[in-house]
Amino acid sequence: MIGKGDWDMAVTKFIIKRIIQIIITLILVMAVSYILMYYSPGGFMHTTVMATVLAPLQSQNPILYQQVMDQFQSRYGLNQPLWHQIFNYVGHELTFNFGNSMQNPSLSIMSQLKDTLPVSLKLAFGSIFLSVVIGVPFGVIAALKRNTWIDYALSSVSLAGQAIPSFVLAVIMVLLFGVVFPDILPISGWGSWKDAVLPVICLSAANVGVVARYMRGSLIETMRQDYIRTAKAKGVKYWPMVLKHGVKNSLTAMITVIGPQFAFTVMGTIWVEQIFGIPGLGKVMQTAFTSFDYPLAITSVFLLGSMIMVMNLMVDIIYAIIDPRVKL
Repeated sequence: MIGKGDWDMAVTKFIIKRIIQIIITLILVMAVSYILMYYSPGGFMHTTVMATVLAPLQSQNPILYQQVMDQFQSRYGLNQPLWHQIFNYVGHELTFNFGNSMQNPSLSIMSQLKDTLPVSLKLAFGSIFLSVVIGVPFGVIAALKRNTWIDYALSSVSLAGQAIPSFVLAVIMVLLFGVVFPDILPISGWGSWKDAVLPVICLSAANVGVVARYMRGSLIETMRQDYIRTAKAKGVKYWPMVLKHGVKNSLTAMITVIGPQFAFTVMGTIWVEQIFGIPGLGKVMQTAFTSFDYPLAITSVFLLGSMIMVMNLMVDIIYAIIDPRVKL
């Protein structure tokens, strides 16, 4: 039996080791992302908006144009060697000194995140909650009715939810509730809980399919275990056995799904937020890459990578707490 002190020491060592791995991985991911952006054709000063402003200046006053370009590159460190640029940007991200974006030089990236990140987090939490509420019963029923028409019907619905992209479903929702059934639910804006209903449904469709499939497979495997046969032999009633021994033990598999899915959902709200006119993080991050906004783009990579790896760390710890058979 492992004592509390030994368990605490094991958890501490495990967390320290994983944090070091997370930092190293984040450095590599941000460095590769920066190199890919650096060698991609174009640049912030050559995007549509800036090109429209600077094109006349380049032809009318080449000296002033070069001064503007030099000042811009100096401000964001783009006139330094590539390795130096990577070192600076990665160092700023790891110390949470995100700086200012190129699109809004007077507005810090941190202030933009404070305004937009909570909106995306609410959508992500709502999406994950709805996917669990719907997906778990779907998976349980499909597992208990395995190889029947009920199983095939629920599996088909789950696969359809995964196959339809969230932005396509969002367009369908806009047409449905904007034209066919108007005034039932709002199709744009953000303010009340009604504004979140349609976006959450669109974002949770794929997650419902993932949760249902994992739950189905996990429950089928669980019901084949020896302790289930022992419970049957002891005369335990069917539903108490399924709920207490089958579903309860199968839910641990959901933890490994929900963690990464939550992180991807937060960063995957780009198109859904744009379609429904929601002022979330998606629009900010989408424009960062299309306009070659280096500080904001690298920050988005840092956020996504951090969320995924921290969620995986939490999943491993929670999994070990719930299931004593799992060792850190």
